[in-house]
Amino acid sequence: MFKSINENQLIILKNFSYLTIMKFFNIGVKIILAAYLIRVLGSEKYGLFTWLDSVIQYFLMIVNFGFNIYAAKYIVENKDKKDKINEIISSIFIIKLVLFIFSILCILFLGNFETFSAYKHLLLLLMFAGIGEVLFPVWFFQGVENLKPATIIVFLTRLFLLIGTIIFVNAQYDLLSYIVLFVISSILMGILGVFYLFKYYKIKITLLPISKLMNYFKESLPFFIGRFLALVFNFGTIFFIGNFCLLEQVTGFDTGIKIVMLAVIPFEMLQQAVFPTISRTKNKKLLKNLVYASFLIGALIGTLVFLMAEYFMVWVGGEEMLQFAPSLKILAILCPFVSLTFILGTCSLVAFGYYREYNFSLIFTSIIYLLILIVLYFTETINFWNLIYLRVFGDILMVLIRLFYSFKRKTIIA
Repeated sequence: MFKSINENQLIILKNFSYLTIMKFFNIGVKIILAAYLIRVLGSEKYGLFTWLDSVIQYFLMIVNFGFNIYAAKYIVENKDKKDKINEIISSIFIIKLVLFIFSILCILFLGNFETFSAYKHLLLLLMFAGIGEVLFPVWFFQGVENLKPATIIVFLTRLFLLIGTIIFVNAQYDLLSYIVLFVISSILMGILGVFYLFKYYKIKITLLPISKLMNYFKESLPFFIGRFLALVFNFGTIFFIGNFCLLEQVTGFDTGIKIVMLAVIPFEMLQQAVFPTISRTKNKKLLKNLVYASFLIGALIGTLVFLMAEYFMVWVGGEEMLQFAPSLKILAILCPFVSLTFILGTCSLVAFGYYREYNFSLIFTSIIYLLILIVLYFTETINFWNLIYLRVFGDILMVLIRLFYSFKRKTIIA
């Protein structure tokens, strides 16, 4: 037993290390790019890109279709069954490809509406970043508990984007150049990921009966619905700020939320690293300790972000972003709650098989969010600050629901 525990701890430490490096570099590059682009493109042009990206993220979620959460569990459970692994990977790639084509058609249709017509060519171009989402098998690397190749691939492609941006994006009219570089880096990430998969794991893609594809589709459908609705909190907030407020305010919110997301990276990485191990061992004592540690450390990080808000905003976006420091102070409240959201979601509910409860937390919170948004719309009280308050409320509500189910299902009661 002692030997087994040590082995599990070693796996968690290794996965956590690679995930942390990958995520810190990924988010770190995004923050460096944001700081550079805000100064070069200006807050309005950068706000436009962020707003367009918020639209595309919904379609990228359609392409992923919940597999980034659920497929890792498939791989964990069938790690030693070669034929089953080939079937799982083939199914996911085929379904993702079909959903990517569907998303392209949706973008073409969306371009007919007045809100999007002026930007339909940029939206269509950005959608081709979905090729990377189709191909990059992060769920496979997580399932086989080997995240080193994924970390290296993300490092190389983000470095390409960073260097390319500095070289080719030097003025306000270079927004198109950045979008092209962004799409190329995403496609490159997907190609490298699938190349590694085929070369080192000898995976074979096979055509499968529609009935089998539909089984995988149906099993992932609840995760897709929950994750799709959950996007409202991040990218929905950006979209509504851009639609009802100013593009400069989109930049202010995006800068603040990037700082918060950077602060909670360790907890996101921790839940991804621990998830396969808890799925195998059902170690409630480990999970309980993670819950306590996540909330306490998250609260300390949130306090630091609150106290240093002015410095962080100026550092990332320049003096122009100083006016949005109060919004970062409000968003800092999210740190302990987002930390708990990660742990209580996949490690507490999904790892123990409570998929319905996990999805309910996403769906119910999203419905409440949308209902409040409708009330704000009809009472003509949609503004920058109300959207930020609503964003914070949504995450707190989700944590409370997941905590309730974790106690009810006794997943954190050792």
